[in-house]
Amino acid sequence: MEENRTLDKIKKCLEMAKSKTSNPHEAEIALRQAHKLMELYNLEMGDVLASMAGEVKIAAGSEGQPPTWRVRLAHVCAHAFGTRMLITHSWYSGGGFIFVGCAAAPELTGYAYEVLERQLQKARRDFLALPPQKRCKRSTKVARGDHFANGWIDAVYHKVDEFAGVEDNVAEAIEAYMAKHHPDLEKADLKRRKVKARDEGASTAGYQAGKSAQLHKAVNHQPRALLTMGG
Repeated sequence: MEENRTLDKIKKCLEMAKSKTSNPHEAEIALRQAHKLMELYNLEMGDVLASMAGEVKIAAGSEGQPPTWRVRLAHVCAHAFGTRMLITHSWYSGGGFIFVGCAAAPELTGYAYEVLERQLQKARRDFLALPPQKRCKRSTKVARGDHFANGWIDAVYHKVDEFAGVEDNVAEAIEAYMAKHHPDLEKADLKRRKVKARDEGASTAGYQAGKSAQLHKAVNHQPRALLTMGG
């Protein structure tokens, strides 16, 4: 596509203009060339920045609108890898999340969510199978399961958060992409259920279980899509 090739040329010119290895004369020429191409093809800096980002869509793991604890887990993963999270829902594919970011960040975010969601889903199911939870009425079980899940996420949050950190130009690229492709979407509601005294044990159990989750970084300290659950 002609526009994509033009955007690639503009990005290369801008990279050269700000490169520490370029001398002032080369940087000035590269910057002028970038501006010339943008004017010639009627492109703005927002178009250039937006082209640096992309998105990945994954299933949330629930048939209907994702519950708050799934949304919180997706948000934690998105924060860790410097991506933006959006919620989607359709009658034929159920709930899902879109992660917007640069380079491999959206894919890494999606992978992290899928792995952690499976671990949390199993831990939540095992907790609800224990007495006295399994003898509770459905509404109580759902509430306690949600408290357990939120406690689990609280424990995992600080581990995942160690991966957080994104350069300013990446944040700008995501903002530009959002403005161009998803201008009307609202922010997710992350409001948690209020924990009653009788349900505090569920939150504590979830937190203790979540402490076993582990995240690993590659040797070069870049995020690596490897997540495991301790015994």
